Amino acid sequence: MNTKRLLITIIALFVFIFAFEWVLHGILLKDCYAQTQNLWRPENEMTGYFHWLVLGQAVIAIAFAILFAQGFAAGGVGAGIRLGIMVALLRVGLDLITYAVQPLPAKLILFWAVGGLVETGLAGAIAGAIYKPSPPTSAPTQQKPA
Repeated sequence: MNTKRLLITIIALFVFIFAFEWVLHGILLKDCYAQTQNLWRPENEMTGYFHWLVLGQAVIAIAFAILFAQGFAAGGVGAGIRLGIMVALLRVGLDLITYAVQPLPAKLILFWAVGGLVETGLAGAIAGAIYKPSPPTSAPTQQKPA
């Protein structure tokens, strides 16, 4: 495993995930969340939990980068996008379960699903563009006996 590239990939993924989530949830879905405000923590209370949100995004970045490095790195950007789509399908499953047990509008679940697909697909492309496996170490050449 290429540790230096892995760390760079993790940092890039974290920055991307943080920015994407802020745009998706903080800007694009702000009105949708305002319409369902009784289902969420009050904003002043939520700020006290912000470090948990950041930690969660860091865990996602770390796990995604390690998954890519361990099983998809040889395929580059295309393999990263495929990994992203697979992760998005897992997220959609979780979103559907959430919809079944919480009174969330279907519109919000749809936005989560589509946003998650875009986010993880792009995360895969980022991982594929940045992470490169370590070059194979060459075995010492053996001389034939004379």
